[in-house]
Amino acid sequence: MQEKEQQFKELFHSEYGRMYKAAYILLGDEDEAKDVVQDVFARLWICTIPIKEIGKKTFLLTCVRNRCLNIIAQRQYHQEALKSLASTNTDSEEYDEEIIQAVTRYVDEKLTPQTGRIIKMHFDEEQSYKEISGALQISLSAVNKHIVQGLRKLRSTFKSREV
Repeated sequence: MQEKEQQFKELFHSEYGRMYKAAYILLGDEDEAKDVVQDVFARLWICTIPIKEIGKKTFLLTCVRNRCLNIIAQRQYHQEALKSLASTNTDSEEYDEEIIQAVTRYVDEKLTPQTGRIIKMHFDEEQSYKEISGALQISLSAVNKHIVQGLRKLRSTFKSREV
């Protein structure tokens, strides 16, 4: 095993528990906490910038905290958006269904088949990055890449668009 891989493996095993606990405390959801930690490690693996030995623990916990805060902010944004839609549309259930159908059509027709499949596995079937990685026999970083790209395209398409 290469030295970088061995160091990464040791870092993963030594810090996973602490990172998971921090994510779980912030998010209150086991699967989301696991996904956050996996996401941080996947990004770290891709990253070519060396991390100083002294600050590794602090750096990793900061990454976890920032990722969790982003998720919390997204939750709040979605809740506010749903409240806004409900208050402006008397038939909000029908409107919500239209949004879901439009997003589903976009995922099916506009995203690549692999990205669409991974998005559905993660959000519809609620599978973790690790479960998707195992099922499709691709790396965690590939799963992350597909989800990030798919969400970026969805956001840019539906950000200013009325359904």
